[in-house]
Amino acid sequence: MRYKGVICFSAVDWDFLKQRTHYLMAGLAEKGLRVFFVENTGVRCPGLNDMPRVISRLRTAAGQIKNVEVSSNLDIFSPLAIPFPFSIFAITYNKQYFKLKINNYLKKYNLKPSEIIFWTYLATPVVLSIIRDYKWGVTVYDIVSDSKIIQPRLAPYEEQLLKGSDFTFFASITLYDKYYKLAKNPVLFKDGFNLEIVNKNIDIPEIKEMQRPRFIYIGGLNKKLCLDFIIELAKYFQNGSVILVGPRTDDIKIPSLGNIYQFPKQMYVNLAGFLKEADAGLVPYFSDDYSGAMHPAKLNEYLSFGLPIVATATPELKRLSEIWGNGYFYLGNSAEEFVRAADKAIAEDNVKMRQKRLKMALENTWEKRINELNEIIGNIFH
Repeated sequence: MRYKGVICFSAVDWDFLKQRTHYLMAGLAEKGLRVFFVENTGVRCPGLNDMPRVISRLRTAAGQIKNVEVSSNLDIFSPLAIPFPFSIFAITYNKQYFKLKINNYLKKYNLKPSEIIFWTYLATPVVLSIIRDYKWGVTVYDIVSDSKIIQPRLAPYEEQLLKGSDFTFFASITLYDKYYKLAKNPVLFKDGFNLEIVNKNIDIPEIKEMQRPRFIYIGGLNKKLCLDFIIELAKYFQNGSVILVGPRTDDIKIPSLGNIYQFPKQMYVNLAGFLKEADAGLVPYFSDDYSGAMHPAKLNEYLSFGLPIVATATPELKRLSEIWGNGYFYLGNSAEEFVRAADKAIAEDNVKMRQKRLKMALENTWEKRINELNEIIGNIFH
């Protein structure tokens, strides 16, 4: 084994909704690599809407939140970094702070930088500096969204990271096409599917009492959501149910219609109780430059349960629909088209189509994706 460990600077926390970051790092840990998972340090200055996350970080660092169950090879670090990514003082402090933690990690497990895969989702001044200060075995910049749209000041740092990283992974075809010419070694590395909750015997009594058809959305309830689509869907299917499951930010108000049901963030295993009773999965995103280029992580859960996906016709989902073929996506550009797509999804759904969707998930598991890393990067594990 050439590489013995991974240092990952993540854009999300470990207890956030499960997605690409979690599956990759957990998978590498299961393969025997010692993973040091650094939770999100942010790419912008925090605002009032970020206070719950800041408080949660402080509580975690103080040991007030019980540890989640993870592999013995995975260490989760909740940093108390200064949350001003472009302040000279903050950069200087955070760089030394992280280097101290990294050096302790290397010493604790008797690892050399040359034995480490440095994996980042962040293109910040601090991360770029840390990459340059060590002779890492290999560096990977994994792009799941265009963060420069949220924080334009990241642009020069990302350009350096694209040119300097040994590998730049792209989670979506749209992002790959947009930036592959800038990267030294671009790789379209697609998401896999996780089927661990498919056969879980979880029941959510409230869901069983809701009228059909049942449309479900799992994920963050935030500014990415086009509420007009959700409202029109609920109005059209007055005898059906629209179920929203996930953490809500303060800047979004869920419509108060009688057949729209909101549930808070759930333990991952409990999602099985929602999904197995649903008739279709929703991705009602705005089709802007940010959301439109993303590969939604929730496709994993929807297809693993054989659900048709009713979604906004974003550039990425239109491409996936063309590649995968009929029966997976039902897309709309407007609220009216979205409702028609939902109607068609319900009308066409059957056992054969559900088996087809599940087959797609079974043939593209995260385990398979992890094994592909061995071919791309080389000599990660036996």
